[in-house]
Amino acid sequence: MAKFKILSIDGGGIRGLIPAKVLAELEVQLQSNNPDKKLCEYFDLICGTSTGVILAVGIALGIPAKDLVKFYKDNAKTIFPRWYFMTRQAKALVSPIYSNKELRKLLKTIYSSANNGQPPLLNDLKTKICIPTFNGTTGFINVLKTKHHKDYTHDYKLPAHEAALSSASAPVYFPPHSFSYDNEFGSGSNVNMIDGGIFANNPSLIGLLEATEKLNIPFKDIELISLGTGRGKQVIKEHWLPKNFWYWFLPKPRLLDITLDSQAQITEQYMLFINRILERQNQGFQYERIQYEFGDDIIELNASKISDMDRLEAIGGELAKNNIHKIINLLNP
Repeated sequence: MAKFKILSIDGGGIRGLIPAKVLAELEVQLQSNNPDKKLCEYFDLICGTSTGVILAVGIALGIPAKDLVKFYKDNAKTIFPRWYFMTRQAKALVSPIYSNKELRKLLKTIYSSANNGQPPLLNDLKTKICIPTFNGTTGFINVLKTKHHKDYTHDYKLPAHEAALSSASAPVYFPPHSFSYDNEFGSGSNVNMIDGGIFANNPSLIGLLEATEKLNIPFKDIELISLGTGRGKQVIKEHWLPKNFWYWFLPKPRLLDITLDSQAQITEQYMLFINRILERQNQGFQYERIQYEFGDDIIELNASKISDMDRLEAIGGELAKNNIHKIINLLNP
């Protein structure tokens, strides 16, 4: 039986440039043998959270990964404009640090370029996809999905750029995302959607459960590649100043960063634990987690300096060099 291949991409703000570069290098290698085959054709399901869903939707539309690398490098300063220190502090007390208007416009433009100039719906994606979000109106988690199961009768109607921005609206950084839609499949609205990273910054487990529980794929027939966006050491030192509002939220939202990083770490541990249990029954799945360890010298989620972009791209290139053979062995056994 053919293996069911899953690609999972973490959230991580501008550090999405790291997995974008890994995918771009992977695409070059794969197309050296199959020049007409798009990257999305190698995967049966793609899961992405926050910045990861920006990449996931792009890949699922058939956008070359090298164009997504360029998207990050060209638009970092537009998405995360720099503020004077006090101006940004004052702004964050009464509203999110950044507007999401430019990001929405950029996503709509790049996705439309892969759909004959028309904003695509999730229904237009070429690969099954899962998008973790949190619905601030109902107070429930949402995982937006393509129409790959008889029970999924709603999400496929959503514009792809609106669905992506719903998962990328990180609290403090961006406002909750609300939007309306009206197309051939129906009309409606989604209100106060926020970053799925608060519960699934690493969406690997969502992909694993979607494949097994909804699509009835045996665990042993799954190959899962999980791309991280870099992990830093979130160390809270005892001799530092009291941990007040300013420490946790300004000038950088440490509390959110710790939440996202911790969620990604525990999901990685869950995946390894589940696989160890399954392997005892000869039912284990193939799993590759590709992550970079920043240590204390981490690049912030909202970085936009050229030097930071160059460093992120270099990190992605190094990860690709060291791991691409493992990915290709999974995709082309």
